[in-house]
Amino acid sequence: MSWLASSLAVRLEGLRARRLPNPAREARMEQVREAMLAALDESGDDRFLGLKTRIRFAGDAQRMWDLRSELMKALGSAQGEARAGETLRLVTGMFRDLLPEGLASGLGHQAGSGTGSRLARELHEGFNNFK
Repeated sequence: MSWLASSLAVRLEGLRARRLPNPAREARMEQVREAMLAALDESGDDRFLGLKTRIRFAGDAQRMWDLRSELMKALGSAQGEARAGETLRLVTGMFRDLLPEGLASGLGHQAGSGTGSRLARELHEGFNNFK
C-alpha cells in the first residue's frame, strides 16, 4: 500500500508543479530546447523538420527527454554515431534538476569533456553554468 501512496503523491506533486511554473525552471527548459535545436541545425540536414517541430512544441522537460532517442538517431545519420553520442551526452546533462526523480536517476554523472565539435564545446560550457 505504501508504494501506491507514494506513487500517488509523486503524481500529485507533478500536477502541482505543472500548474505553478517556476521562471528559472522554464528558462532552463528553453536552454535545453535551444541546445537540441542547435544540434539539429548544426547537422545541416533538412530532413529533420518534423523532429524540430516536436522539440519546439514539447510542453515539458519529460517530453523533451523522451525526444532524445529521436535526436540521437537524427544526429547519428547526419554526423556519425560518435559525434552524435558526444552531443547527446552533453544535452542529457542539461536535464539535471528538470526531471522527475525516477527519470533523473542517471544524471548524477558529469557530462562529457566537451572536446570535439564547436557545438559540443558550447553545450559543455552551458552545462557548467547549471551546476
